[in-house]
Amino acid sequence: MLSIALLTLLCYGNNISAQDFGEQSTMTRQEARKAARAAHKKAVAAQQLKDFQKAVEAIKSGSFVIEVDQLLFPRGNSKFVSSLTNFISMNEGKAVIQIATSYFNPGPNGLGGITVEGTVSDITMSTDKKGFVYYNFLVQGMFVSASVNIQLLGNGNRTTVTVYPNFNNNNLTMTGVVVPYSESDVFQGQTF
Repeated sequence: MLSIALLTLLCYGNNISAQDFGEQSTMTRQEARKAARAAHKKAVAAQQLKDFQKAVEAIKSGSFVIEVDQLLFPRGNSKFVSSLTNFISMNEGKAVIQIATSYFNPGPNGLGGITVEGTVSDITMSTDKKGFVYYNFLVQGMFVSASVNIQLLGNGNRTTVTVYPNFNNNNLTMTGVVVPYSESDVFQGQTF
């Protein structure tokens, strides 16, 4: 009888130890997941800061491309587009604005939209208290006369751009990423 009681106590004690070990193991996994999430969040924040600084330097140098991936129209409609054929670029005092939204109609630029080029003037750049960067310029060419306003919001290289044509109220807002001109691989259509 004593040996049965001793054997039961021994088995019960081992069972408790196994349960305690399992809980400790689960806590360790939870802590590991939490640490992995924190490390991932820190790495993402570091990459966003690096991308932001690179975008600001590209804008300051006046040699950049905004690869547009979404068009936002005045009445609230939006359209996702290819960043390969939709962009705003600036290099050596010239700006190109290209919109290509139709794959079935080649349009004036041969890509389903329009491509206009002009000379850049009246460049202004400012940074607010939150670290948001605002970059504005005028582009004047044979087929374009517009004000371009860029907002870089400090959390990576994503930006919002609004083009205000000088002769009508057909404003167009776009979102995309800012990359240095030398690193962009956009495809430019026939320019007007």
